[in-house]
Amino acid sequence: IHGVNVSELPVRVLGDCLRGSPALTSCLPHTPCVRQHAALAIAQWQNNKGPPSRNAVGADSWLGLDLLKTYFQERFCSNSIVMPVKFSRVVVKNSEAEGRGASNAEGGANAKSSGDDAYDYLDALDEGEDRDLALSRAEDVETEEDEEYRVRSACISAISSIRAQDGQTPEAVTKFMEAVLEGEDAAMKGNIVCPDDELKAEREFQQLKASKETEVDFLDELERIPTPSLSFNSGMLVADTLLALCNLSSWPTVYTDPATGRKIQASGKHPVTKLLELAQLWVDWGLYREKIRSEGEWETTTILGGNCQDIVTACAIIALANLAIFRQCTATKSSEVPGDEEVVKAEYYTNIVDSKPLRNDLTRAAAAQAMTCICCAADRFEVEGKNAVGLLSALEYLLDKIVDEDTTPPLRQTLSLIMMDACTGKVASMQRVGAIGGRNDLYTSASRFFCGPLGASHGNDKGSAMLTTVQSASSPAATAVNDGARRGVRLLNRAGHPKDSTSRELVVRVAQFATRLWRVINGEPPEPPAYPTFGPMNGVCAYDGALRCSMLSLWQWLWPKGCFAALQVQSWRSKEHTPEYKALGAHRVMKISEEEKAAALAEENSLAEIARLVHMEIDRQAWRGEMAVKSYKMYKASGASNSADAAATEQGINIPLPPIQRDAAFKSGGWVASHAQQRRSLALDGGTAVTKLRLKVGGGAK
Repeated sequence: IHGVNVSELPVRVLGDCLRGSPALTSCLPHTPCVRQHAALAIAQWQNNKGPPSRNAVGADSWLGLDLLKTYFQERFCSNSIVMPVKFSRVVVKNSEAEGRGASNAEGGANAKSSGDDAYDYLDALDEGEDRDLALSRAEDVETEEDEEYRVRSACISAISSIRAQDGQTPEAVTKFMEAVLEGEDAAMKGNIVCPDDELKAEREFQQLKASKETEVDFLDELERIPTPSLSFNSGMLVADTLLALCNLSSWPTVYTDPATGRKIQASGKHPVTKLLELAQLWVDWGLYREKIRSEGEWETTTILGGNCQDIVTACAIIALANLAIFRQCTATKSSEVPGDEEVVKAEYYTNIVDSKPLRNDLTRAAAAQAMTCICCAADRFEVEGKNAVGLLSALEYLLDKIVDEDTTPPLRQTLSLIMMDACTGKVASMQRVGAIGGRNDLYTSASRFFCGPLGASHGNDKGSAMLTTVQSASSPAATAVNDGARRGVRLLNRAGHPKDSTSRELVVRVAQFATRLWRVINGEPPEPPAYPTFGPMNGVCAYDGALRCSMLSLWQWLWPKGCFAALQVQSWRSKEHTPEYKALGAHRVMKISEEEKAAALAEENSLAEIARLVHMEIDRQAWRGEMAVKSYKMYKASGASNSADAAATEQGINIPLPPIQRDAAFKSGGWVASHAQQRRSLALDGGTAVTKLRLKVGGGAK
């Protein structure tokens, strides 16, 4: 390679890999899976080598970004217009072609493989009689997937994750995302009526086959049943693009006032305002299309929204809520940010969940997750005299939907996991519904959910951490949601404590929520019956063990040592028959009798041996950690290594590593992120700190 700086060599090689250049060990180009990871690796390199500020200019400042944009424009753009990619093709199996192949095989020398003629691409045939004839003769209709769309999706995710060292997204990335969404919008206009081409082709094939079996005039049947045009269907690409909007961190421009020397935010529209408007349009369009689809299939579907046909609407709702929170967190009074927009209110998203007829589960789950983020972000500031009830309100609403009889079991499990994500600080940063919901690739979805858009050690914090350790500079929206959720968890955990000054009304409200949650965990209805009943009363957890485990985990996270609010309300037993007691709603809080106390004590004594074993294992693991620390201290005190290989000692091989400190990332649960950050800061990860490579030719070289 001539004329390339050595420091740019890794990203140049990755750029060639992304373009599909032949590998060194094969004459074939790299597969789409390898090229997909090459795009993400370019973004990782760019984040590690990024300039200090997003306003940096120069050919070397955004080399990785330029490579990704150039590849995208060459492959997927025409005359500055983003072109759609057909990533699925309908294939029909022709029985006559297979029969001809078999007869040719018996004929001898001129035989041809039947596998080449048995299948035809439906989009390769002309519209009209050719397609109708292919459907009439087909034995089966299949869908073949082209993985090229994965490379395109990876490019979009990689570009959206690129940031400067200050955590800011460059303006070129924002403009690129706007162009992609506008281009996809134009591409989807020709696909308004028939978004599910494969299903419609399958349906028409079955109708044609049934008409032949019933001996109906075949020509008349062809005229009556139209064949779809099979236009481009880029729904998955649109969904990935909308989900990638959550990676942006484009703040308004800040300048220094020459008169006062203070930093002032520039007035005018926020940088993400146009993206917010595009996300709003996609939400409106998705909800309208879902409404039309449900009305058309009302006669054949149930009232339960279990058919998740499209994930564009869900990703658009998630992107809309994230951008709305981001704009509120990063804008000042001088910026043009309307405060009366519906998208920044929880009611907008609850109306989507509660709309009749019920929408599909994926849309309802996305709206519930967005509502939770909005409620938590409302408590991001510590205001004196104001209680952080946003998380409590969100949990109450989600619990009501879980026990609703119209909610499907999968949606109940998802809502319970959203409750846990909100309490553990992951609901806005990990985007559970957008990353996993509606996708049939569990490996890719789980990787995106747990490791972020760029990988385990290159997550959302400009390529240095997992999403559980989001920072205000790089992820202000997720930070705002986590701050509000942290205050909400503290309220739930401390309400009713003897040293807490929470009002009695709020203590009763927390105790009522704890009571309903406890009854649901035990397989009972959330509310006790108004009149005595005979026979069992089963709740949603009576026969759903997974949901019970999720709800029990939430209880253990909120009240590991017991709910103080419920205990305080139980201490008011002397006022049980007073009007004030019922006015507060304390009569709806669970009570415990002396018999129940004795039964609980007996159960605890029966599990004492198991508890002893658990404590022994905890002590064992603590001892192992202490031994690792002592080993490192002994190595440092000796001043030399016992390794006989000097090269191994120089490269840090076979020497004890320093212990991991319990920093903020470790305490928040991001153990892998804490390990990666500390090892990278000490140049012990073998990554960007490596400046020299020693090459040695062995005898086995060819």
